Amino acid sequence: MNKCILQIWEESERGWGVRPDGCTIHINEKIRLDYIDGVYRHRDSKDIPDEYDRPIGTPIECFVSDGLYEKISQVGSIRLYEYEKNNLLKMEDIVVR
Repeated sequence: MNKCILQIWEESERGWGVRPDGCTIHINEKIRLDYIDGVYRHRDSKDIPDEYDRPIGTPIECFVSDGLYEKISQVGSIRLYEYEKNNLLKMEDIVVR
């Protein structure tokens, strides 16, 4: 198992409310911050979109399987939909202690 950083995300949609929106997993804190900066850099701060996602809570130290770590290390971060995150947690490819 390899140490990484997991960030939970949620989605807001006008008229529908807020719902879980999976997570991102990052090799380190700098890459996590760069990823979040990249998400916000492309948004117009004057207009609130009808639908958008945002990180919630503090980053979580996690451990990932060797196969998953290999994929993450190639690009620095990966984005997982809610069902992907839940499946990988159940299969213990992601472990949060």
